Amino acid sequence: MSLFSVICEAKIQDWFKKKQAGEVQPVENQVTIDQIKSSETYLLEDILRLIEQAYLSDCNTREIVLHKAKEMEVQLLMSLENEGYTLMAQMTAETIRQHKVENAGKDEHGLSRCDNETE
Repeated sequence: MSLFSVICEAKIQDWFKKKQAGEVQPVENQVTIDQIKSSETYLLEDILRLIEQAYLSDCNTREIVLHKAKEMEVQLLMSLENEGYTLMAQMTAETIRQHKVENAGKDEHGLSRCDNETE
């Protein structure tokens, strides 16, 4: 058993003793697992937000923002693929694609496509 494991075990046992003795204060507003977002969820939300911002911008800014969103998309999809979540990666890619299509229709500048826009 490593030194780290021994220390952790001792701290856990100490905590249980304190809890049984009533020395541990109950935690208010406990966070459940359902309330915790994964890093992939945060990344997807950021990608979708960038896509929305891109289509509210002029062509030059749009190109930069869409490029950043694409970089983040590749990072997210590769992360999912590397973890073995192939189907989730495919579904996420489709969600992002649909979000791009929806937001292209909301183009505030009437620039449905810029001359040098890339997907």
